[in-house]
This record gives sequence, C-alpha cells and structure tokens, in this order.
Amino acid sequence: MAAQLSIAVVEDSNDLRESLVDLLAALGHRVVGFSCAEDLVDAPANDTFGLMILDLNLPGEDGLTLAARLKRVQPTLRVIMMTTRTALVDRVQGYDAGADLYLPKPVAEEELLAAVRSLSRQCLLPAEVARDRAETTLQFDVRKLELRGPAGAAALNAADAQLLAALCRAPGQKLMHWQLLQAIGLEVDDAGKANLAVRVTRLRTKLRQSGHDGNALKALRSAGYQLCLTLQIV
Repeated sequence: MAAQLSIAVVEDSNDLRESLVDLLAALGHRVVGFSCAEDLVDAPANDTFGLMILDLNLPGEDGLTLAARLKRVQPTLRVIMMTTRTALVDRVQGYDAGADLYLPKPVAEEELLAAVRSLSRQCLLPAEVARDRAETTLQFDVRKLELRGPAGAAALNAADAQLLAALCRAPGQKLMHWQLLQAIGLEVDDAGKANLAVRVTRLRTKLRQSGHDGNALKALRSAGYQLCLTLQIV
C-alpha cells in the first residue's frame, strides 16, 4: 500500500477535480482540490504538498509555469501532469517544467493510482536529503513556522507565516495589497494596510535574522509587495 500523502489536485473541471479528490481521499491520502493556480495563494501556510496532480490548460497561470515555479521553492515536490496536450513538444516541455510523470487524458483510475504509488516513496524524502538538494540558503519550515539560514533560525507567528507562504506561491512572488490582506484575514481598508505594513517590516527583520542580506521584501508603489528571494519550503 502507498504511503499516506498530502496531495494537491489542480484541475479546472469541477467534476474531474472532485472525482480525483474523492478517489485519493478514499485511500487515506490528505487531498485538497484547486480550480486554478491562483487559488493556491489562499492555501494555509502549513499546507505543504508532497505531490501535485496538475492540468496544463488552466485559467490564468498555466500548469507549466506553475510547476516550474513551485519546483524552484520546493525541490522535493512530485508532479503528475494530466493533460490533453500529447504532442512530443508538449511532453518535452512538461518534463522540462518539472513533471515526474506526464499522463495523457483520459487517464484510467488504475494507471493514476499506480503513478501515485510509484512516486510515494520520493514524496517522503527525509529532511536531510531535502536540505542537501536545496539550491538556496534560506529555508521556510511551514510546520514549525520557522525561517532557517546561515545566521540561524527565526520564529514566525501564524500571520507572518501565512503572509510569507502567500508570496512564495504567487506568480512572480508578488501580490497586491488586497490579496495579501485577504490571505492574512484583515479588512481591505486603510487600517488593514497599516497593519500589513507592520507585518511586512517584522517579516523583513526575520529574514535578516536568518541570514538574508538586502531588500528581501520590496514595496511595489501603491500596489503591494514582492518577495525578492527564493526560499526552499521544507
């Protein structure tokens, strides 16, 4: 039997997404469905997925850029791409973007479950192996709510971790004020923006404490904020 995994299903077809979630959850996996890449921004900070089942033809950001972006911040993430795009050039682009398996739709349940079993051991790599694979110097431990780097560890509170996780998952690692306020549960008003500015300042301090030099969180004029480094999520 496959190990129990934390799985994200990113699929814009409601019927297919719900059937995949039900199928995998019935086997004991923890499964969350998303209709588009942008919905991942609103996922809780401690939602770290070991496996992603991903459609390519998504509204907004497509599956190829999503996979490549998430692989940069979480190198141990395993990705199964399920798509109607079956030409050789599409398959090559899929693997180049980070696919571990590229399956043409429609996919039989038996084949999908076999693919999940095949990747399950890789999804549970020990933290030491994940650290050896990291290309960045800073790590974001979403379960311990902690930043780790060459200067040591810095503890985060839940709201600051939610803010950091939302930026890590966002396209270009940048979000508008209203998106960040929604992510941390604040009202979209002047008071909320002031509170957000305080939290950004605190987060910058935590990033410096863990060893990052420079402007890790850039203010976008009258717009929002951008995370200007790549964190490894562990």
